[in-house]
This record gives sequence, C-alpha cells and structure tokens, in this order.
Amino acid sequence: MHAALMLATCLAAPWAHAHGDEVHDHDASAPAVVPTVPANPAAAQLGQRPQRPQRVPDGRVWLDKASQRRLDIRTQLGVVGEHRPSVELNGHVVMDPNAGGRVQASLAGAVEAGPDGLPSAGQAVRQGQLLAYLRPSLSAGERASAQAELAELRVKAAQAARQLARLESLRDTVAAREIDAQRAEAEGLHQRAAALARAGGRQALRAPASGVLSQANAVNGQQVEAGALLFEVVDPQKLRVEALVHDPAMAQRLGRASLAGSAVPWQAVSRAGAFRDGALPVLFAPQGRNALPLALGQSVKLRVESGAPVSGVALPAASVQRNSANQPVVWLHDSAEWFRPWPVQLEPLNGQDVLVRDLPAGRRVVSAGAALLNQIR
Repeated sequence: MHAALMLATCLAAPWAHAHGDEVHDHDASAPAVVPTVPANPAAAQLGQRPQRPQRVPDGRVWLDKASQRRLDIRTQLGVVGEHRPSVELNGHVVMDPNAGGRVQASLAGAVEAGPDGLPSAGQAVRQGQLLAYLRPSLSAGERASAQAELAELRVKAAQAARQLARLESLRDTVAAREIDAQRAEAEGLHQRAAALARAGGRQALRAPASGVLSQANAVNGQQVEAGALLFEVVDPQKLRVEALVHDPAMAQRLGRASLAGSAVPWQAVSRAGAFRDGALPVLFAPQGRNALPLALGQSVKLRVESGAPVSGVALPAASVQRNSANQPVVWLHDSAEWFRPWPVQLEPLNGQDVLVRDLPAGRRVVSAGAALLNQIR
C-alpha cells in the first residue's frame, strides 16, 4: 500500500508549478512566468527530457532518479549460469540413532533416585552416568518365593564349596577331572544365587550416550510398566531432518539442501524403499556443525536441489511482470532514467527465483520494484 501511494505521488507531482494566467497587481512590469516544456510522451521521441514519470509509445518508461529512490527501484546484472532447480519439502527433526538413545524400563517397578537425585530435561549427561534406579514390583507371594529360592541356592553353593575344598585337599588320590567338575558346580551355584539376588534388587539406569536429556519422565517413587520411556538422550549437534516425498523418482534426484536460518549445507543420506503413510521418508544430515538450534519433532522446511542443471539467468520471481499481451517480461535498465520491457521465457527455479532465457548478455535487469515500474502509463 505504501509503495502504491509512493507511485501515485511520483506520477502526480510535476517538476515545476508555473503560474501563467493570473493577474498580479503588485508588479505589472514583471515578466509573466511561463510553464516549462509540458509533459508530452512525444518529447521523449524527439530527444527531450520528459517532465514526469511516463511510458512512451514504444513501451519504454522514463523515471527520474529521485522517483527511482522513492520507489526503491533496484537492478542487478543478468549473468548466464548453470542452476539446479529445487523444491521445498516439509520435514521434521529426528534423532541420529548413532548419537543418542532411550532408557526404558525393562520390567514393571518403582523409580528411585540416585545419590545426585533425578536429572531434568535439558540437563547434559555423560555416557554411563547413573540416572536413576528401578526396583522391581513383586507381590508378597513372589517375593517370598524368590527369597526361599535364593536361600536354597546359597545353601547348595556353600555345600559345593566345602566339597570342592575337601577334594582339593585329597588331590593326590582324587582324579583331576572330578575336582574340575566340582569346581564348575560350585561356581554355577554361586552365579545363580548372585543373579537371583540382583533380580530381586534395584537396577541401575544409565545414560546410553553423551548428550542432552530431551525427555526426563521419571519421578521418585513412580510405578512404571515394562517398556515405559523414562529418559531420552540426544546430541544437539547431530540431529537430522526427515522429509516425505511422494514421487519415488524425485526421491532419487534429491541432492544438497538448505534449511532456513542455517548456513550449513544439508545432504540426503538415506531414502526409504517403502511407502509410509503414502510417502517415502528421506533423511537429511548437516554437512558440518549445525549452529541452528533445533528440537526433536520440530517442523522445518527444506529447500532441496532436484534435477539436472539448466542454463539461464536467475532472477527474483518478482522481477517478472506481464505486459498488455499477457507475456512475461522483465525490465531492462537502458540508461540512468530509461527502462525497457523485454519479453522472456521462464521456468520455476525455486520458491524465490525463476530461470529466465532470451535475455541480452551483460544487461542490468530490474530486480526490485518491477511491479511499480510496470504500472507507469
């Protein structure tokens, strides 16, 4: 709206306001002020300087420098180059399975805090760090049965150990294989008793990798079921983006990608071979240290290169306008204050730019303000 008002101001404001018909009683001897050369499109054809922004019969537009600044007219050099078309994909942030992990309850039980308490989401942890304890939930009957079995195993292990000691004292008269068999039995009973004791006691829950806790769902005394997710560890510098592609052929053509706000290039690292919810998941990873803060599950947009390189001039999409014949045109900057419409062929390049062909080499093209320039009559 502001730009439209500026255009109206530029078109309505003449270069000089002259007074030629009024009668001035105070000085009859003063020469009458006559107007300058009137605004006339034919003046441009005769080489004269127009008096206001206007379009001349051959389609060119004259716009003085002051009006160009007010309308924020900008130009760029049209350079022919090789460009790869790109598409915009919707994606979401996922965890790198090699740089994180989850801690789940292996059985039903109660959560207990460690010596340093329970960690919170967002806290940095080291691989192997104690996060919490899980004490199995056993009924009174199960606990009594486990204790009775443990007591029996300990008695048998003690008897086997005494028998082993007796046989070793008679080494000269007892075969070596008999001693070895007794030793194996004693060690087996001892290990069974230790395993049963551990099963009835609390289990230590440790961090599977170094990183930051993205989830911390454990509360002291909380009763959890087997498989419940208690902690999730991620490395913020090694997150990935999963995008969904509906065309299998396009999925194979995807290459380098960019993420809004991140200067680090991204690259497609894997493509699923089966559809999921009607689309193929494609995984992208940053090619360097990603400085953009991301969170698991965050929705993002990826600009991904797709297809073979094509030759032409890349221009902002707003630089292409339509003439009276509905043909796509760009505005060439002929000289300091003259602009010429030029028909072109174009094709989409990405969400912001288009690829233009049939453009004279080395010419400056209006890249900003072309819509306002196109409205001048």
